Amino acid sequence: MSRRILFLLAVLVVAAAGIFTVNVPTNANPKKPIQRDTLDIDGSAILKKREFEFEDGTTYWMHQVTAEADEEPYSIRIPLREEFAAFRYRELSSGEDKKPYWRHLNLQEVKTLPVAPGFIEAAGKYIWIGEPIVYRELGNGTVEAMPGMEIPIEVVQTSRGITLEIRLPKRAGYVSEIWAMESKEPLIQWREGSMEQIWLSRDLTQNAKWLYNGYHYKSPSTYEPTAENGFWRIPDNYILHSLLFTGGGKAAEHMAYVMLRTSLEQQEPDGHWKTLPMSQWLRDDYQIPAGFYDTRFNTGAAEKMLEGCKRYDEPDFCESARKYADYFHQHAQANHYTVEGQTGWLVADYASTQPHKDTHVSLNHQLAEINYLYSFYQVFGRPEDKDLADIMLAGVVQLGKKWILPNGDLHYAYYPDGTFARPDYPYLTYNDLLETQQLYKEIYGQEEPVIAQLMASKWDWIVRNNIPYVKIK
Repeated sequence: MSRRILFLLAVLVVAAAGIFTVNVPTNANPKKPIQRDTLDIDGSAILKKREFEFEDGTTYWMHQVTAEADEEPYSIRIPLREEFAAFRYRELSSGEDKKPYWRHLNLQEVKTLPVAPGFIEAAGKYIWIGEPIVYRELGNGTVEAMPGMEIPIEVVQTSRGITLEIRLPKRAGYVSEIWAMESKEPLIQWREGSMEQIWLSRDLTQNAKWLYNGYHYKSPSTYEPTAENGFWRIPDNYILHSLLFTGGGKAAEHMAYVMLRTSLEQQEPDGHWKTLPMSQWLRDDYQIPAGFYDTRFNTGAAEKMLEGCKRYDEPDFCESARKYADYFHQHAQANHYTVEGQTGWLVADYASTQPHKDTHVSLNHQLAEINYLYSFYQVFGRPEDKDLADIMLAGVVQLGKKWILPNGDLHYAYYPDGTFARPDYPYLTYNDLLETQQLYKEIYGQEEPVIAQLMASKWDWIVRNNIPYVKIK
């Protein structure tokens, strides 16, 4: 008997008295959303539902069906009760550049929706709906999407208006999901500023998926497991970054909260987020196995928790940010190199609970960590965070011009033997330097001269090589 069947039997014993329901008041503040998680049995399948009810009446929901046997699909109906409704979704051009653009459909003229996230607008009903997806779990936080196995959302014309019929397939060994956000008021004011372009840049189809247990990104070929349509659960969430720091109306504000809540579930008790797949090059170069600690991905996740702490006044987000800061202090103490001159540390990019070789220090990782510590200090005022940031900044500054290549670009990384190697990213490190300089000036009232020198050299290289520059918070 399979473990899944045993689990189903155990669930059924309890479910005889009704479905599992957990109401989670996410804060003592009554203005905070109410989270409801339920677990039920539908035939031989496990049905999980998650719902967030926001103060303004907006509701976010997500359904996941994990099937043990082939059965009739699980159905969801959304009545629009209007004769006219429109669907806006992101499409890619057929040219080589695959440029995204908006397509608009009149739901009176179609029988099914495209398999893509999009926005439905009808009188008194506004919905941001995800694409229906079917996938199989590969293990280590990785899934393989199965394009063509999903059932497109059906648009049914009735005497009372339009109804959306969603059917999630129940196929043995596969998982089906869909999510949506519903409101009686517009979720996005499309005519305001550059709102259309902001949302057009957000990809939850080609390179990323939003699933029940978190944000998944396209799996690199060097990760194990991987697949052509593989997606792995990455600690950092690029869409969440955009929602928090660029915004985009009510939809952005509420979805950012949902994504932060989901990220909390993936954080380890000690404060870090694991990279669950195995990286072939980290294994080959440093003997680091699956389930390792990546400082850049983790610092990105914690940065968003810190922003969520400030924006939503959410104690759980604040505590998450603090737990990561404490974890990083321990990592830095145990995994650093002391550089020449006054005391300065360069902190290793990766770590594992298993024995492994010492890893390199990427300049962009080091700067991101410094920026997080300074930012955390600005919010909570703990002197130990500023002190560690100062020591790490000294590690960068003491090496000074050694970071600069003859062509003006910067070295990517410092190695344990004292050498530098690998080409740097086109502009990522420049953005990190820019933020470091801004934070340093806010705290100390003046610019750091070596950081200014590195910025000037990198910027000159960007300009001379006609690199398309994108400023990112």
